[in-house]
Amino acid sequence: MGETPETAQSLFAPLTTTGERTGFSLKDLVAEFPNHHNDWTIQEAFLCLILSTAFADGRVVEEEQEEIRALAHRSRTLKNMTLNELAEANRVVLRRRAERSDWLLEVCEALPRDMHLAVFAHCLDIALADGVLVQAEAEFLETLIENLSITPEDAGLITKVVSLKNRY
Repeated sequence: MGETPETAQSLFAPLTTTGERTGFSLKDLVAEFPNHHNDWTIQEAFLCLILSTAFADGRVVEEEQEEIRALAHRSRTLKNMTLNELAEANRVVLRRRAERSDWLLEVCEALPRDMHLAVFAHCLDIALADGVLVQAEAEFLETLIENLSITPEDAGLITKVVSLKNRY
């Protein structure tokens, strides 16, 4: 076969290919693992956005409260928290919202990118829980779309599905 004993058993033989490198790059992961750490946990950030959606119009109606409670019981992000942990997270959220002018941007940055679409869908679901979407809620959701970097196409699709869900 023409191989010497040294090359037949060599695991690290030099490459002789002249082809170009593949298109793979770890630079794409930079968006998934950003370099802007803050003190919001994922749970606090998620809770902050769903509560802020309910607060957007200045009142929290019973349907919104029920939707938030149901979401806390079924979402993987919140359901493993005890009632005491949820209450403490709620206090942290309210305090940080009151103290920080950039709380919304901080919260959106704290969430993993692959969670953005689902969080927007949950927030829209809460806003529509009472069967009405008022201007203040729409404005909050528009800001959320921007801060979560959701494309107009994705926002439109989610809006279509969630509004149909809440209509019937």
